[in-house]
Amino acid sequence: MTGRLNLASLLAGIGAILLLGTALVAPTLFSDVVSRMDVAAAGTGPSAEHWFGTDDLGRDVFARTLAATQLSLGLALAATAIRVVLGVAIGMWLSLSGSLARAIGTRIIDTALSFPAILIAIVITTIVGPSIEGAVLGVGLAGVPTYARLGYTMSSAIVGRDYVAAAKALGLGRIAILWRHVLPNIADTLAVSTATSLGLAIVEIASLSFLGLGVNPPAFDWGRMLIEGAEAIYVNPAAALGPAAAIALSGLIFSYLGEAIALWIQPMRSRSLVAGSGIDGAAGAIAPLRLAGGEDAVLLAENLSVAFPTEGSQTIAAVRNVGLSIGRGETVGLVGESGSGKTLTAMALAGLTGHPARVSSDRMLFTGEDLTAMSGALRERLLGTGLAVVFQDPSTSLNPALRIREQMTEAVRHHRGLSEEEASALALEQLALVGITEPGRRLDQYPHEFSGGMRQRAMIAMGLMMRPSLIVADEPTTALDVTVQAQILALLREANGRDGTAILMISHDLAVISQVCDRVLVMYGGRIVESGPVEQVIGNPAHPYTQALIGAIPDLDTPRGQRLVEIPGQPPVIGAFPRGCSFQERCPARHGACAASEPPQTEIGSGRVVACWLHAAPDGEADAKSSAKPNAKSNAKSKAAA
Repeated sequence: MTGRLNLASLLAGIGAILLLGTALVAPTLFSDVVSRMDVAAAGTGPSAEHWFGTDDLGRDVFARTLAATQLSLGLALAATAIRVVLGVAIGMWLSLSGSLARAIGTRIIDTALSFPAILIAIVITTIVGPSIEGAVLGVGLAGVPTYARLGYTMSSAIVGRDYVAAAKALGLGRIAILWRHVLPNIADTLAVSTATSLGLAIVEIASLSFLGLGVNPPAFDWGRMLIEGAEAIYVNPAAALGPAAAIALSGLIFSYLGEAIALWIQPMRSRSLVAGSGIDGAAGAIAPLRLAGGEDAVLLAENLSVAFPTEGSQTIAAVRNVGLSIGRGETVGLVGESGSGKTLTAMALAGLTGHPARVSSDRMLFTGEDLTAMSGALRERLLGTGLAVVFQDPSTSLNPALRIREQMTEAVRHHRGLSEEEASALALEQLALVGITEPGRRLDQYPHEFSGGMRQRAMIAMGLMMRPSLIVADEPTTALDVTVQAQILALLREANGRDGTAILMISHDLAVISQVCDRVLVMYGGRIVESGPVEQVIGNPAHPYTQALIGAIPDLDTPRGQRLVEIPGQPPVIGAFPRGCSFQERCPARHGACAASEPPQTEIGSGRVVACWLHAAPDGEADAKSSAKPNAKSNAKSKAAA
């Protein structure tokens, strides 16, 4: 199927070039022929001299059809520009407007969409007056509601993302956010829609001219020629069929051209991953926790950073100098408060960061392959077949318009070349493995027919279809009841034990992490502040932030009157990290060194690494820090033990 689409796109591109060439050359090349009248030869059929015959004034229909390409295509381009630019601008603007403006704007758009576009075009053209200008305005404005709805829908899906929130926090204006953050992420869809709309505009402009509301003599386009040819269709059918074929062919060309443009744009927008030294060299790169026998690492990242552009050529770092490794069959937890950078780190590892995120890494290996040395297409193919992502909310990850069978079998049919029967059999097996009853019936259901827990199981089953080397589970048990949570965690453990699949578990729930993970990484302010075996980190936390997280968790043995540990203040905002340690303003054990510089990564035991000045004391302050350290650690340790 892909090959046929590419061939059709290639032919559409060639056809579009020929159309544009004809529009530029034909009016000059046939300037004399199109107006030359021969009454004696009026209304004759096709011949060697006149391929499409002649019209009622003896003019050559073929030459006039070619010459009319310029006006027909030019008017369609102008009308398409009006509807796309004005409509998308309105939709994007509404997506960032207040609730009242959105409600009023979308209600107006929905009302306009309830009327056929051609009817609106006829009304507008009649008001403006039958003319070329009236036809362009009519067709252009009639399509504005469609593109306003399209622009609003696509933009609304973008404006809620983290990088847009970061742009708002930096004080970027609405126009800057829309231009730099929203529009690039919807450009490929707009390209497809715009090319298709151009073909429709050609038909609509021709329809108005056919009704006498558009182009009028002495000017002529395909629609005007069509009505002239229709008057003599029984005498010379070619006089009408010539411009009709031109209209149909151009519409077909531009429909397939949209797919060609999308195929060309997508690689241009592939997520960038560049080799580099990270964002903040002064912070000290976090060395990855290497396994014994590094060839067993499914994923290894050194000095991974994610930044977003600001005004000029500046960038702000959201994830800074992260280093980690995940071995085959290993389960690693990534914990931290909301906004600490957990999901963004995972999305960077999976190659799913959106524009305009800039991902850099000294080295990033996946199943032994260097991702920084790969082209975007190869990198996406490797990650797409070897890495599965289970998102927090499966209702937004599953396509509501497609049956479960289609969504589960698409990847294996495309990447592994399985037949429909083989892919369906594998899907049945995976649904049964994740505990979904009657999998044969469930395959032909839609996502809305599944409960929340079943949708999450279906997402896990879908991820396991490709036998991935790594599963990234982003808060997979959030919003699920305790029983379903336990079932989901059991499924992940089964996949881990059965297939040796590595798991990166993202969560803010330390209880979940302690149940399923071998190692844990604690993240704060875009950095890994502590890492190590889960029983050591949770049982004897070394970083004050980890201690506070554990101390804030109640359990059944906690006395009713005992106050839980409270972390004062708020996490730092992206782009406004304080100088030195990011946790210093909330830390009870802070001292002078914390504000001076970022603490380095310090090994404090086998597999234990912590970024804190309590464990890397500069000269002259060792005594003060060592005296603070035992109390902080013992408090958290006793709390964790309780």
